[in-house]
Amino acid sequence: MVVLFTATFAGEWNPSNYSYTLNEDTLTIEEGLWNKEQVEIEREGNINEILMFQVAVSEERQQWRLDLGVIAVLLPLLMFITAPGQRPFRKYLPFKWYTTVVLAILVIYTVWSIPAHLSSIDDIQRYVSLLTSS
Repeated sequence: MVVLFTATFAGEWNPSNYSYTLNEDTLTIEEGLWNKEQVEIEREGNINEILMFQVAVSEERQQWRLDLGVIAVLLPLLMFITAPGQRPFRKYLPFKWYTTVVLAILVIYTVWSIPAHLSSIDDIQRYVSLLTSS
């Protein structure tokens, strides 16, 4: 979990593997976490595509940070499945129900989250292709 937080917040990593910096006249698109490949794009004439790229990367970052929060909450709950005596709500919720509820939350969130990531990553790659081809 520490590695994910460090890569996300210190390295500005997200599942699309793209980040950017915007200077006065250029947009620098960076791909990768440690060995970043950089492409510089002139702002003039590409402003609409640059803005759409920025929005797509921001949406992906926001979705990934939400995922990290959910992982941080669900990971201990999943670990309590392996230690039934230590799990929360054991007085009120039988073990099978606890397991069912936690796994259902995990499955529902995953089914919602993965298509959102795939859509955002597709948008980002499309905008990178548009920007690098012009």
